[in-house]
Amino acid sequence: MYRVFIIIFVFLCSCKNMDKLTLYDIEIENTEGINGFTSTEIFSKGGGDEVWGMDDENCNPFSFSSFDASIDYSLKQESGLEKKNEQELDEFYSKFKLPTVKIKDIKKIIKNSIHLKTTKKPSCEWIGMGIGWDGWQGKDMSGIMTKSAIEFLIRVDKGSITNLPVVFILEDYSENQCFATANYLGIEGGEITTSWTKVTVPLQSFSYLKNKINLTNVKQLLMQCYDATDVYIDEIKIVKHENKYKRLEDNLTVFDSIGPITIFEDSLISSWGINHPKCSNLSIKKSNGNTFIEINTDSMSCDWLEFGISWNNWLYTDISRSIKDLSLDFEMKNEKMKPFTISLEDYSGVKSSYVISEQKTTSNSKWTVFSIPLYRFPIKKSKINLTKIKQIRFEFAYQTKLNLDNIKLTKN
Repeated sequence: MYRVFIIIFVFLCSCKNMDKLTLYDIEIENTEGINGFTSTEIFSKGGGDEVWGMDDENCNPFSFSSFDASIDYSLKQESGLEKKNEQELDEFYSKFKLPTVKIKDIKKIIKNSIHLKTTKKPSCEWIGMGIGWDGWQGKDMSGIMTKSAIEFLIRVDKGSITNLPVVFILEDYSENQCFATANYLGIEGGEITTSWTKVTVPLQSFSYLKNKINLTNVKQLLMQCYDATDVYIDEIKIVKHENKYKRLEDNLTVFDSIGPITIFEDSLISSWGINHPKCSNLSIKKSNGNTFIEINTDSMSCDWLEFGISWNNWLYTDISRSIKDLSLDFEMKNEKMKPFTISLEDYSGVKSSYVISEQKTTSNSKWTVFSIPLYRFPIKKSKINLTKIKQIRFEFAYQTKLNLDNIKLTKN
């Protein structure tokens, strides 16, 4: 009887220890990563077979780069001492004839970052790459989609860009996919330059409800180039993120069928490019109680030449039902005219553009009303998706001086 009691006691103790271990594991699971999701690092260095590009080199935009986001590559002015030292070295080497050294082995490029470069060849059906991060294991992302984002650092070789022509795709192990693009609001500072810039793509912006991807078994992240691209990407990871904007699903699409629809009148809420902190080419001005947009690219002080406005706070806007009945109206005061472009743009980055030429206007100091029926835009040719309009864009040339006001969509 005593022996039986000892066996029961040992069994109960072992069960108690098992319960403690289980609770401990649950606690670790809930505190590590993001809501227990620990596969947060998508890319930081190359290596292995997790990162891949197209077999057809003509359609492959991907290669590794030695650029490293942890290093500052900004140019520094040479001091007088450095120049003097260089001159002395040049004089020294000119006195001696040194033998030519042949390099037998070319050092392989360090896989610090991803270089996406393509001219978007029309013969390619798909131009892109993929990352099967965390050893290609199936990843359960179902608990992080509403409060997380894909974050990465990006730069260009020269100049700057405000639009990243890359579609981000999550794919599960049944090859179902959902999609998202990098919104202007997710680009830190509004432009991608030669310095590393942080870009945030909220997971909530992916079309996982519409496309029915299995979020409990995600295979990889794909990046598809839908236009000419030349960027460097590093430090891709999943981070906690509170999305300030509503998710862009069909049930939140705004149907604009009743005019007039005000795009700009007295103020701007959802816009970019105007009152840029580094450039005063495009700005909001007030005169005699009237608020207007001033475009002055007469100087070469900066190269900011475009702005965009979303009149529905960056929700999908469906104008497909009323495209034949709507006109774009605006008032313009023209001081120095150069042709400029007005574009409708959808959430895939496709634009349908109309050019305001010098022949269509005359220079004067008075406000003139313009009305452009939307059917004048090359809708069919551009293949723009009228059910998911993102914004209206204005792009100007140098040596332009004019004002815009009362931009609206009105019924014909």
